[in-house]
Amino acid sequence: MMIRKCANIRGIGSIAIMRVATAAFVLMCLAHRANADESTPILIRAKKIYMSPDHVMSPGAILVRDGRIDRIDETIDIADDVRVVDLGEATITAGLIDANSNAGYRLGYHDAEHASECIPEMRVLDTIDLESNDFKDLARAGVTTVYVSPDSASVIGAQGTIVRTAGPADSRVIEETAGVKATLGREPIFKASFNRTPNRFGTSFLTRRPTTRMGLVWVFRKSFHDAQLTARGEKPSTHGEGSPSEAAIPYLIKILNGEIPFRIQARSQLDILTAIRLSREFNLKFVLEEGTDAYRCIDELKENKIPVIYGPIFDYPIGFRAGTGESERFRYSAATELLKAGITMALSAGDTSGESALPMQAGYAMRVGLTREQALAAVTTVPAELLGIGDLAGSLASGRAADLVVWSGEPFEATTRAEMVFVNGSLVSDRTEKSGS
Repeated sequence: MMIRKCANIRGIGSIAIMRVATAAFVLMCLAHRANADESTPILIRAKKIYMSPDHVMSPGAILVRDGRIDRIDETIDIADDVRVVDLGEATITAGLIDANSNAGYRLGYHDAEHASECIPEMRVLDTIDLESNDFKDLARAGVTTVYVSPDSASVIGAQGTIVRTAGPADSRVIEETAGVKATLGREPIFKASFNRTPNRFGTSFLTRRPTTRMGLVWVFRKSFHDAQLTARGEKPSTHGEGSPSEAAIPYLIKILNGEIPFRIQARSQLDILTAIRLSREFNLKFVLEEGTDAYRCIDELKENKIPVIYGPIFDYPIGFRAGTGESERFRYSAATELLKAGITMALSAGDTSGESALPMQAGYAMRVGLTREQALAAVTTVPAELLGIGDLAGSLASGRAADLVVWSGEPFEATTRAEMVFVNGSLVSDRTEKSGS
């Protein structure tokens, strides 16, 4: 019996060793193939290439060499060492950009810091996981760049970051800090933990402002008021709950001076108009996030030249917004109405994914009035300009890093999918080989 047991143990050990060896061999083959793909130039022929939303080449070809766009032309002569991909009806665009994403938050670390309602000194980059499946899913869908926005549970939140969704880790971060976000709505009062007033059980870290919209606006105004006093060399007359910390003040001053981009998330008409009123009071320039009721504030937005990162477009609200009452007057045509009014508008999928991800957001917008070129601009060139990365992403040009998507047909159609996706020169998704192309 003892001998049999030992034999069985040896057998199990041999199987385990074989499995490990097989796995190692597979990984070695995959690594070799990846290296080969990176070093072999790729020539992609397509029916149409959108150099930018309003500049189309048809037919066209792109040569990707050493991770960059080597050439773009109607026809390109090839050498023997070039991999040729010819999908017939394919269309090529620049990689899509989501200017208000919640991707990559590490589980358990996504909520706002509760030490204060004003935390512009903190960074989203320090809490996101660049290896998250969120980014992998985005890349496969054709989204190559995202602005990861801070959680909305603070009145004045942390600094967002701009990252690529795939590629070598040391080249993923485009801007470590790229703007601060404030939130006007129910999140700072209720999200993650309900702020409470003092009671017979005493106080805790939950005993703090804001507990109402009045308190929320008071925290916003107090924060920037104290920053203005400090900038003039004066000391705030009051401190304590609702006041910004000493660490926050320098960043608030930079926002007032326009040195740090500023955003305000507001969905309802009430909160959007409050955001505009506060921006006038403190002479703040800001970009509006989400803006569900923005179509009800078109005159005010246009008068104050406020860009809108609109979305997500949805059939039914999900997540925290579903219980806020701030999405009850949602209108499918809102994005179209903003654009027709001359308001700068980018589309965003926000915290939605799967079928509601950014390509489908553009598709939804097309169903209610946007042309394909307008929808493409709303997910490429417009967000690139709003993020200040128009020289890096959003359009195609020779010499740039290859951030591009090869679509099976016209982008944003229900039957079109991303066949190949390049992020910063790396081929991160390739469905052509599976289909035998």
